Amino acid sequence: MRPAFLFPRRDDADGAASFRPELTPLALNLIVAAWLLVLMNGSFWGRVGNAFAGSPMDQVLFGGAAVALMLLVLSLITLPLLHRPLLALMIVTAAVADFYQRSFGVLIDKEMIRNAMLTTTAESKHLITGGFVLHLLFYGILPAALVFWPRLHPAPWHHRLWRYPLGVMLSAALMAGFLAVDFKSIASAVRMHRDMMASFQPGATLSSLIRYAKDQTVSANQPLAALGTDAKPGPALAAAKKPVLMVIFVGETVRAQNFGLNGYARDTTPELRKMDVLNFPDVSSCGTSTAVSLPCMFSPYPADDYSHRKFMGSENLLDVLDHAGLQVEWVDNNTGDQRIATRVTSRRIAVTEDAVACASGECTDAALLPVLARTMEKMTEDTVLVLHMIGSHGPAYSLRYPPEFEAFTPACQVSDFSACTNDEIVNAYDNSVRFTDHILASAIAMMGAQDRVIPAMIYLSDHGESLGEGGLYLHAAPMFMAPETQRKVPFVMWLSPPFKQVMGLDQACLARKGMDSLSQDYLFHSVLGLMDVQTSVRQPALDLTQGCRAELRASG
Repeated sequence: MRPAFLFPRRDDADGAASFRPELTPLALNLIVAAWLLVLMNGSFWGRVGNAFAGSPMDQVLFGGAAVALMLLVLSLITLPLLHRPLLALMIVTAAVADFYQRSFGVLIDKEMIRNAMLTTTAESKHLITGGFVLHLLFYGILPAALVFWPRLHPAPWHHRLWRYPLGVMLSAALMAGFLAVDFKSIASAVRMHRDMMASFQPGATLSSLIRYAKDQTVSANQPLAALGTDAKPGPALAAAKKPVLMVIFVGETVRAQNFGLNGYARDTTPELRKMDVLNFPDVSSCGTSTAVSLPCMFSPYPADDYSHRKFMGSENLLDVLDHAGLQVEWVDNNTGDQRIATRVTSRRIAVTEDAVACASGECTDAALLPVLARTMEKMTEDTVLVLHMIGSHGPAYSLRYPPEFEAFTPACQVSDFSACTNDEIVNAYDNSVRFTDHILASAIAMMGAQDRVIPAMIYLSDHGESLGEGGLYLHAAPMFMAPETQRKVPFVMWLSPPFKQVMGLDQACLARKGMDSLSQDYLFHSVLGLMDVQTSVRQPALDLTQGCRAELRASG
């Protein structure tokens, strides 16, 4: 006998010739729930097993609550005209999230959404592999299309008036009942394993999309607060006989653990090692993605007080330098300036600028060196030039360096990590770091060989990268669970002899400070200190030059 609440009574005159099954909305919800829970939440169930490893009963209770939660959500969207479109959206969303959770161990939170929204077409295409397309087709698009296949027979409207709230309340009560059996233990496990619910699909991803949209709306509509309008050149900068140039190379995805100067087993920095640079080996990033770390680095807010909303409501380091009368330019070879350079001169590297560096259709960072050369040839005023590198952006590490820089072999040549061994992935990544070393060393050599300007250089990576440790790849893990490989970054400084002389800086003093634990919070204030920009917004405690100037030591 067919239960009527799942399979409605068929009209024989019409149904005999139809190949479309007939279901009630409840039956369709149960089928979709089973699909999502069994096939789209492997990462979630794995985390549930880990969180409740010592308590099988709590595992069952929490699993039952998760099933009830899914039914609750599906009950809430069982609305005329919206029911099946929303089911299809949930299936496709879950399929996309499930692929990246399985492939890279990532979680789709608000900042991951922001990172995805701000990436370029050239970068995003490397994440759309053949494996992704097949996964999306068979686990997302086809099941979503099948949602529209059955004939649905909703209850009469006067029955729906009581069935809809009853279904919602029963699902909520079932979820609460499972949790109430051992609420204290379950709540404790959820607090300790925040990644568990962050992997529940499609709820976690849809929630992140909503929070991202809300954050963007609020950020876009808030007034912009001025910052450092009192900024002016200090006596050392004002007395310089030639234009002073500060070059800030903002790295991409280079982690401290694979940076040769930091003691990595492989010498991925052979050229910088031969140069008189300052290396700061213990530096923490503000975030684990470009969309977070980059604005944070240039904002006046420390990492523990930073938010995208605050960043959008305030001017940043480049504005302060502009207020001081310096020429400021941002040149991008990555995902854009993340709205840091909105009020100063900025541009992107075009693939037509350098036929060799951009031969593959994407430019390596070699395309930034002619920009530096032209700047030094033409500049007549004190200048800060920010060069945003593509660095070691994955997963297509092999595209970040020319073939002649493939020192570590065999190297993964594709963006689909499933086609490479972990050693091949690491080899390709290390080659990209080695090429970054070459670009930085070439820039230093170029600046040291001329005498038109007084140059200095900073290199600071925005965040690190996971290379398979703990099943994680790439970056953008939520900070509460981000491994050190995504949070520790290289930081290098080069000061030309004329720069040190003009600014009265003691390199040995700076080197001693570099042995401390530092963070990206130091960039904002140390750039102001290095360039001798006087302003009330500079915090001496976060300025590496504080106490390392000759006049300060003499007066102290």
